[in-house]
Amino acid sequence: MVGKNQESKRQKAEATPTRSALLDICCLWPVVLSQPAVTQAQDTAAMLSLENGALFVFHPFFVHFAIALLLFGFAVDWLGSMFEQEQAQYGGRLCFLAGVAALGLAVMSGWIEQELPRPPSVFDDAMQTVLFRHEYLGYGLFAFFLVLAVIRLRVPGRLPVLYVALGMLGAIGVVMQGYLGGELVYRYGAGVRAVQVLSERVTSSEQKQALKRCSKACAGGQIGTAHPAVSSALNPTF
Repeated sequence: MVGKNQESKRQKAEATPTRSALLDICCLWPVVLSQPAVTQAQDTAAMLSLENGALFVFHPFFVHFAIALLLFGFAVDWLGSMFEQEQAQYGGRLCFLAGVAALGLAVMSGWIEQELPRPPSVFDDAMQTVLFRHEYLGYGLFAFFLVLAVIRLRVPGRLPVLYVALGMLGAIGVVMQGYLGGELVYRYGAGVRAVQVLSERVTSSEQKQALKRCSKACAGGQIGTAHPAVSSALNPTF
């Protein structure tokens, strides 16, 4: 009886390392199998260069000065007019005029950068409506504030009520313009180099898949069922 108990303990002791080894293999095999995928992802991330084809843009630089100087200058000028503070009015007027100049540079730089060739983005079609509103509201605001600047240069002393009302209306327009610009950048990634690089990779992957579907459809005699992107991939327009 004692011999049987000792034999059973010995068999259990021999089976324990085997079970531990099996458990280790079961726990570690997902990590081992995923290692090539992690290495491939790291290599892919290293291949994504954000420097190649990047353009130094001036539009965001001028936009922030335009928004800050216009709103701050108008507010200080108005408060100085209310409390009859000539120095405050003088400083506010200078800031306001500088803001109008910055707005003109922002409009000009935005138009130039829009006309420059740039890599396509997968969100180009989705952002067209917002881009249209942002562009033409910018033109309108520049013309509006240019007229206000001419009026301000010819109005000494206390500001007329009509001028203040028009300035508030223009300030609302500036806020709306800033919102549209934020939508273009933070929702659609307009002008963001990382979005452009990823869009290039997505477009290349879609074209490869479309070509594969086309080859399968052609092999099966179903040319009409090929993906629509095949025509653009096989017959590029210049």
